[in-house]
Amino acid sequence: MREDYRSQRSGHFETPLFCPEQWLDSLTTVAVWRLLILGLICIASLNWLFQANGIHNVGPLYMVPICIACWRFGFKTGMGIAVAEIILSLVGSLRVSGHLDASAMIELVMQLIKYGCAAGVVARFRQSFDRERLLARRDWMTGILNRQEFQRQAEVMLVSAAARNQSLLLAYFDLDGFKAVNDQFGHQAGDRLLQSLAEEGKSLIGLEDCFGRMGGDEFAVLMELSKTERALAVTEHLHAGFTAALERTGHMVTCSMGAVVALPGGSASLHELMRHADQLMYAVKHDTKAGFSLAGHTPPFDFESSMPPRPQTYSHQS
Repeated sequence: MREDYRSQRSGHFETPLFCPEQWLDSLTTVAVWRLLILGLICIASLNWLFQANGIHNVGPLYMVPICIACWRFGFKTGMGIAVAEIILSLVGSLRVSGHLDASAMIELVMQLIKYGCAAGVVARFRQSFDRERLLARRDWMTGILNRQEFQRQAEVMLVSAAARNQSLLLAYFDLDGFKAVNDQFGHQAGDRLLQSLAEEGKSLIGLEDCFGRMGGDEFAVLMELSKTERALAVTEHLHAGFTAALERTGHMVTCSMGAVVALPGGSASLHELMRHADQLMYAVKHDTKAGFSLAGHTPPFDFESSMPPRPQTYSHQS
């Protein structure tokens, strides 16, 4: 597991310079509606201008607001925009010719059918897109973040914490004796154990924190600290919670944890924090097991007034 982490921890994924779907999803609901209304007004004005000059080929432009509405709000909203566009086209035809003949009505009906088909395709694609994106970001067995998504969200948390002068705690832990469970009771028993551990982790951290499976039986937690003095208590709480969850499985499995604090104003990268926590965790695993080791990443740092200032590491065995 450690080799797998080390071989992949420095990987980076190239992303396009501009992703329309990410831009749309980043807009507020009010901003999207403003965009839709402005688009309808502009396209309708252009349509009326073209109709007055005998040009009738701006209909495809109406597809843009429909697709945007379906992407953000779903099929029903997209169809509502489509109906609004048909009404605008109807008004435009009346302004130009003063009446509607049968061919014009048939054309409007065909446009509505065409818009409906497009709305259905976009809405269905959005559902598939969201499902695949969720699967790509979650560990298939436990339902928590996978390694790539954990790292992505952790990078965002580091930037946000630095801007707000906020401390973060990164805990990296590995299970002791997990291989024996798979060997003696089968992989289904091991899977259930990991799932139980993941459920416990969801209850131990907040919604704004990150909890992910790094691979195999290694997990990581990144959470904000209200103040640095709580680092030791939070680490003890995490380790005790995961230990209790493992005990409830009925298997002789414990966890070894390494934790580091990213201090306000520090320049440590996620790569450096992960490496430090990884080293602390394996030091515990190779020494006493079933314990944790806590350190500040940027010295000097005292976790408790009673703790010796150097080395800035606190170890505990359950």
